[in-house]
Amino acid sequence: MKTFKYITLTLLAIILWAVFIIYGISDGFILKSLSKDESPEAFVEATKAQIEQEFVGNMAMVLVENGKVAEQFFHSEDKPVHENTVFQMASVSKWVTSWGIMSLVQNGQLDLDQPVDDYLTRWHLPASDFDNSKVTVRRLLSHSAGLVDDLGYEGFGPDETVQSLEESLTKAADAGYSDGVTKVGVAPGTQYMYSGGGYTLLQLLIEEVSGQSFQDYMTETVFKPLGMNNSTFDLALRPDLELATLYKSDGTVSAPYKFTSLAAASLYTSAADLTKFLLANINPNPVLKPETITQMTQAETFIGQIGVYGMGPHLYSQNAEDSYVIGHDGNSNRPTVNTAARIDLMAKNGIIIMEMGSPNIASTLADEWLFEAAGIADFVVIQRNMSYLIMLFSIGALLMIIGAVVLARRKRG
Repeated sequence: MKTFKYITLTLLAIILWAVFIIYGISDGFILKSLSKDESPEAFVEATKAQIEQEFVGNMAMVLVENGKVAEQFFHSEDKPVHENTVFQMASVSKWVTSWGIMSLVQNGQLDLDQPVDDYLTRWHLPASDFDNSKVTVRRLLSHSAGLVDDLGYEGFGPDETVQSLEESLTKAADAGYSDGVTKVGVAPGTQYMYSGGGYTLLQLLIEEVSGQSFQDYMTETVFKPLGMNNSTFDLALRPDLELATLYKSDGTVSAPYKFTSLAAASLYTSAADLTKFLLANINPNPVLKPETITQMTQAETFIGQIGVYGMGPHLYSQNAEDSYVIGHDGNSNRPTVNTAARIDLMAKNGIIIMEMGSPNIASTLADEWLFEAAGIADFVVIQRNMSYLIMLFSIGALLMIIGAVVLARRKRG
């Protein structure tokens, strides 16, 4: 009976130890940071170590502390990269596009909750089994309009013909892994469904309401007022820009791809310009009023009880009370692009990573920054800590077993 008692108590202690470790993972206090002392300088050194482990063609990184640039890091395989070198940004385009939309809302030219079809003449949503009138600007911005396109634009090569906006919305030729049809397939307002097609629809909306091309409108409304002089959605119109060499993941060089969906995927910008945009989210700026930014950074779309999207930016803080991190990541396979831009609206700390050649290092490093800056640990951080966690659990369990054996022998003696 005594042996059974010791075994039971030991197993209970091991279970409690496992629960403690799991709690430590979820709360973050048991996990190790990527950098040594969680300073911007240490994060740059950790980044250098990371990119030595895989191919990274070009990279630009900016770290913001207390609303000011604290550190910058640039890496290149060929010609030097600097703060004004232009990178393809992929889906970070959507966050910048949302500023163009919200400027129209702020000026009374758009109603967030009006059916988007009411504003359109050149193209309309195809008939569906759901109420298309519930597809609104608010829901398109927050990926809750019920669109099931699953786009994902891959763009068009140098010798390929670029579709018109209307053709792309009807069936995108550069869809890649989906059928590319922008249509309502889920009841609008009921769930989060990431939609590139929704932002192509917003691009059309901007053109219809403003009477300008999307490129001209965004240049005059967002880029010029913020001083983003090395930014464009249409690379062909800015041959003066110094474009970073585009790399594929195998290390070969790629030509730039062209996009119909400028709003969803085609932003080209520099580290210096994107820093200006990032800081405009926490400082007075000539484009959007503080109350407009507050409105667009509130949770509109949820997964369970966690807010995941506002009207444009992704929400990273997972309902944390002492941080409010917003931003967007971007990925492309043609060429291999991974980008991330995030800012904590409370602490005024942020990160920008623009990278070509690796499919995920920018998002991985941004997740590591999120853990260091806000204590929020996702799969990336937990996976990096896994061997340490297994060792920690094993040592604790072994000590408990040894302790139980020693105690049992003393009792017998």
